[in-house]
Amino acid sequence: MTCSSRRSPAAALGLRLAALVCLALAAAPGLAAAAPRIYDAAAAPLDGKAAPAIPPPPPEYHTEDLGWIEFAYRPSTRDRVRPLLVHAGAIRAELSALLGREALVAPVKVRIAAVPAELDNLVPGGLESTATAASFGALRLAVLSASPRNGLAAPDLESAFRHELAHLALDEATGGAPLPRWFHEGFAAHFAGDHAAGRAQRLSVAALRGRLLPLDALEASLPDAGDAPGSVAYAQSADVLRFLVEGERRQGFTRALDAVRAGAPLASALEAAYASTGHELELAWRADVARRYGFVPVLLGSLLVLGLLVAGALGVQRLRGRRSPAPPAPHRRLRAAPEARHRPARASTAQLVATLGARHRSESDGDAGVPKVEHNGQWHTLH
Repeated sequence: MTCSSRRSPAAALGLRLAALVCLALAAAPGLAAAAPRIYDAAAAPLDGKAAPAIPPPPPEYHTEDLGWIEFAYRPSTRDRVRPLLVHAGAIRAELSALLGREALVAPVKVRIAAVPAELDNLVPGGLESTATAASFGALRLAVLSASPRNGLAAPDLESAFRHELAHLALDEATGGAPLPRWFHEGFAAHFAGDHAAGRAQRLSVAALRGRLLPLDALEASLPDAGDAPGSVAYAQSADVLRFLVEGERRQGFTRALDAVRAGAPLASALEAAYASTGHELELAWRADVARRYGFVPVLLGSLLVLGLLVAGALGVQRLRGRRSPAPPAPHRRLRAAPEARHRPARASTAQLVATLGARHRSESDGDAGVPKVEHNGQWHTLH
């Protein structure tokens, strides 16, 4: 008891100090909003606080303003940024069709760094992430790097651009309402088409092995931003959003976003929009996955077996060819040249006539071998 009574004043003093620190933080106008979180998921408002101002681009950056979107980038990256400038309007139209409303109405700013180290200078408070692309819904800002981190392959800049614009458009369509990260990431990944082949492969293997995750476990299973694209949860999130917006179901997706914008939770908004329970929606998606991806491993296995058979047949044919080599082709020109050298010259027409005449006279004259003399214009045989 004595020990307890001695510690109670210290504990009270600690509580008072903590309260004073909290009051000081609350009184400071810019500290709480100095480092906004990365909005690679829901772009929730900053708890009612004013969003910090976006720092101006470095003076060496080149700026191009298209009215609804402003680009700022290093001149050395112009060749890679040029396709983004050309396709920005088409990407905005695709998002509008997908969301069922005009997308990206409020102006958007895009900052493109030459290397990832420059990203910290483009985001208020710095970028607390190892990613090479990020979006901030409350700031209407997307930052990209034209170079990779840690010497990896160069990022697909246009795919990253589509991904971040999809985050901003979905956040705008829902009025900044809080959404699960798997829903935000799934929508952006599906729209951007990034890692599509790898996602299909992971879904195929997971479907055949019966290891697809329940939809209510996606949020907890989704790794950090750097590792997410290689996970089953990431692939599954993108495919669930593909299922929700595909074909006639797109109208239900638009109705669900309108309900979320009005304040409804996402789960209830989806159930009301698709007239199905969450369990029924999950079963329908799993059936679609079985039809779409279940045959892929079988097809790949068949192609692999066929390739092995063809390779074996070619190998056997090559071995046979080595055992019995074909005879070399005859050198006709080398043989024809000596024959042409010893060939007699062709006789002229006069020589042929003289030869034939001599033969005719010799054949018609039986005394060709007996000597003859001419006397008074007549020939006489000597006996």
